[in-house]
Amino acid sequence: MLPAPVVGVPVGASLAVMATKYATTPEEIDWANRLSWASTLAVGEDVLIPPAGPTVLVRVLPGETLTSFAARFRVSPGVVLNYNNLTAASTLAANSFLLMPAAASPTSLPSQDFYPQSVGVPEVAPSKPDASDPFPWGECTYWVASQRYVPWSGNAVNWWTNAQAYGYPEGQVPVVGAIAVFDNGYDGHVGLVTKVLPNGSWEQSEMNVDGLGVEDTRTISPAMGYFVGFIY
Repeated sequence: MLPAPVVGVPVGASLAVMATKYATTPEEIDWANRLSWASTLAVGEDVLIPPAGPTVLVRVLPGETLTSFAARFRVSPGVVLNYNNLTAASTLAANSFLLMPAAASPTSLPSQDFYPQSVGVPEVAPSKPDASDPFPWGECTYWVASQRYVPWSGNAVNWWTNAQAYGYPEGQVPVVGAIAVFDNGYDGHVGLVTKVLPNGSWEQSEMNVDGLGVEDTRTISPAMGYFVGFIY
């Protein structure tokens, strides 16, 4: 395949303008260039443009090298290099994520929905919560909706289905900023992921576990009962 182009940023070009010009997304440019969601581009700055086509974020397994990672998806190491602005000598960090063509790994995180929190670590882009926060004060739903924008309504147990109706992506991979959904009890429970741990567990901020209106932080294992999944 042809190498991914590296282009200079012209005057007045934003991430959105660059993404439109090269048929990609701002998030994918952010990821390929190890930017953050709040990054701005400097005129003349060299920016790698990911190859055209749908892309996903794929987790690097412990002990994987560039060669073994590429072999896992039946692509050449050059594909991994082109999509991620890497060199052949780059060391892959376990539990980090790499940008890959969707055809190679169709079930991974959809890259257009995430920004890099740090090098190789995805994050749900921060959003401004609804100032009115229509959920009952002190409940878990109230707390999560006070931290990020939630356009749907209903009890926590209904959020998984309700988010789908609004086109929000969902999955089983913990990502900072994601909403963790549980179906325990009559109403269920939700929390906001604040930190992802190397073993696949995560820390979440939540309310109404220790009492109405009481905020706490817990470490949750994916094996914990009643866990449904993450809303991104």
